[in-house]
Order: sequence, then structure tokens, then C-alpha cells
Amino acid sequence: MSPDKFKSIREKLGLTQEELSELLGLSGRKPISHFETGFRKPSPLIQAIMSLLGSLPERKAVELIELLSEHLKKVKRQEKAKSDE
Repeated sequence: MSPDKFKSIREKLGLTQEELSELLGLSGRKPISHFETGFRKPSPLIQAIMSLLGSLPERKAVELIELLSEHLKKVKRQEKAKSDE
């Protein structure tokens, strides 16, 4: 996936670099910036997620983003609970 394609999908989804980074489980906006400038190449999994999101109608993409966000929050809560034990 080209850096321009990556960026265009993010912008089509109306996400900031920070929001996309959080959704993909990355730390901060820097990895997204690196993907969009071509400094780094996203993993095959991240490319597949972006390709999927880019291929869906906007409403379906938003639904998938919300679903992924919910599951990510659940995973983070579980990890926090384990570390608090």
C-alpha cells in the first residue's frame, strides 16, 4: 500500500493520525505519520485493515471502527485488571 493511499483512506474515514494510531493499537501518531510519508511500511495486518476500511461504504466503515474501538477498550481493561492483581 502506498503512503498516499494509506493517508487517503485515513482522511476518507475522518480520522486524525492519533485516532487511527489508537484504533490500530499503535503508540502515538508518529507511526501513522511514518506510514504516510513512506518512512516506514505498515505491517501486512495493518495494510489489510486499512484496505478493508477503504473498500467499505462509509457507514459500514464507521460501524467497523466503532466495533474495533469497543473491543480494543475491552482488551485494555482486561490487561489493566491483570496488571492490578
